[in-house]
This record gives sequence, C-alpha cells and structure tokens, in this order.
Amino acid sequence: MNVTYTGGNGEFSAADKTRLETKLAKLGKMIDKKGEKTANVILTAEKRGKKAEITLNYLNHSFVGSGSGPAYLPAVSAALEKLEKQILKVTAKLRDGVRNGVKPGAAAAAAAVKSAPVSTGPKLFEAKVSKKPMHVDEAVLVALRKKVNYVAFRDADSSGISVVIQRPDGSFDVVRA
Repeated sequence: MNVTYTGGNGEFSAADKTRLETKLAKLGKMIDKKGEKTANVILTAEKRGKKAEITLNYLNHSFVGSGSGPAYLPAVSAALEKLEKQILKVTAKLRDGVRNGVKPGAAAAAAAVKSAPVSTGPKLFEAKVSKKPMHVDEAVLVALRKKVNYVAFRDADSSGISVVIQRPDGSFDVVRA
C-alpha cells in the first residue's frame, strides 16, 4: 500500500511508520485482494492536541477516518479504528448483496413461508378477549354491533373468561370457563 503523509514534521519513528503501514496494508487487503491502494494520512496540530485524518479510495467509496489525541500516534490509531469499521460495514453489504433494504436470507425465508403446504384440517380462529369485564347482555350487543358469530369476554359476574356464540337461527349460547 502506498502511504502519503502530509504534515506532522517527522513525528513518527521508522518503527511506528512500518507498524502503521502494515495496518493500512491489512485494511487494503480487506477491501480488495489485488492491486495497489493509496492512503493519504493528514496530520495537523491543534491548540490542545493532534489530529489525524486517513483517506482511502475504493471503487465508488471514499473511506475517511479521523481521530484526535494528545500525540499523533494515538490520533492515527483512532482514525484507523474508524476506517476499519467503515470498511467492514461496506464489505459486509457487498458480500451479503443487500439491495434496496431486502436481504437475500429474509427473501428466501418469506418465499419458504409462502410455499409451505396448507393444512387441510379445520380452520382455527384466535379470539381476542376484552380487557374490560362485561355482562352477557353487553357481549351480545357487541356481537350484534360488530356482526360477528362469537365474542370472548371477561365475565363481570364470575371473573372468568366467557364466550357468547351466535347460532344459525339467531339465538345466542354462553360458554363459561
């Protein structure tokens, strides 16, 4: 990896430079297995510390990591961590093939659910139980108003769950639990 340093006035020792360049080479291998990449490291001195900014270009992505610290070495280390997070995120998106927010695994699971065989047994319907306790006559009025065949409710008299079921002839049955 070709590394270009700007600013800093020779603050790094030779060992520090080789360590940073190996870390940048590792990031370059994470992005692309082949080819030479260039990284620009910009070092600036501020009033109360040092600031480092690392720029790395790949295809249509420009990765920029910036960090600050009391010296240049911790600032560059913080910038490298941020740069590595960005690279991992983009490579994971490219690897998983995420397009328009639809993940392939989620699409396959949805297709499997749709293509699941339908059971030929009796249909079961889930009844919602009213939170408010009510009497049987109120439940009958609710069934008539909502035009449903049954109403599950919390019985005010027995404090249990009861069900009002409408018969085909129009009369109602009460089932108490």
